[in-house]
Amino acid sequence: MKKYTPRKGAGAIYIFTATMILNIVLFIVLSYVDVFEISLLLKTLLVFLNIYQLYYLFLFLTMKYIIEDNSLKIVCFFGMKKVIIPSDQIEGYMNYSGKIRGVRLSGYATNYFAIGRAYVENAGVTYMYVTSSKQVVYINTKDMCYGLSPEDLAGFLKSLEEMDIHEASWKYAPSKGIRLFKDKKFTAIFTAASIVILIMTINPVLLYATKSLPDIMPLSFNAKYVPLLLGTSRQFAIQQMTYGFMNMAVLLCMFYASYFISKYDRKTAYKFISLPLVVSVIFLIMQLNIYLIYH
Repeated sequence: MKKYTPRKGAGAIYIFTATMILNIVLFIVLSYVDVFEISLLLKTLLVFLNIYQLYYLFLFLTMKYIIEDNSLKIVCFFGMKKVIIPSDQIEGYMNYSGKIRGVRLSGYATNYFAIGRAYVENAGVTYMYVTSSKQVVYINTKDMCYGLSPEDLAGFLKSLEEMDIHEASWKYAPSKGIRLFKDKKFTAIFTAASIVILIMTINPVLLYATKSLPDIMPLSFNAKYVPLLLGTSRQFAIQQMTYGFMNMAVLLCMFYASYFISKYDRKTAYKFISLPLVVSVIFLIMQLNIYLIYH
């Protein structure tokens, strides 16, 4: 078994600094926000943001490359996360240095380090485990490419050669676009988001039309859920409809973003279209909660 440590880079400092700055900014904003809906969204964002940042920070800090048993392993989180690439599935490698040029699909990516998934020029869609762009080895398999940055580059390449893996070149061209509505998973997420948005848009109108709303309804709350502004049931219905139209706009934007990114990676397209579903569910829960409390 041969272990190789990633080349030292500034990625961990970059992620940690970005995390601290984002937390400070969000906490400052939260201290001035006294509207319940915005406060809840910001708090939800804060939780997911920290989980996301800490995941990539610890992945960066605990990463190792291991060659053993005719396979290449990328080990993170002290062995809890392993990517195993059998040598018989590796078609070759490329050795590059200099700035990383491409499109980030998920995770973190700059010109000098990348952790996550990216479309890289000349390599294609790549799982990036690159801590420094000074020396990057791209490992090509039939289904995916992997980017690594071992400190002992000469020793790492020698180990690859010993497994009968040699330097090669390949070309990758992104597809012209995928018909996303033929993808069952994408269609299911999109349909679910559309239904939730439709419910949150039509529901207040139906309640108003059937006179199921009280004459006076709260229009805004503080962070402790105490009403700040009261209005008529008609104003409440119009306000909730406006939230629905806003969510429709987010869904439309994420659909086009998903279509663009699907040329490079379909899994990232799923993440994009899931965002409006999460946001619309939060808005619907808030709407129903207001109705149940003040009905």
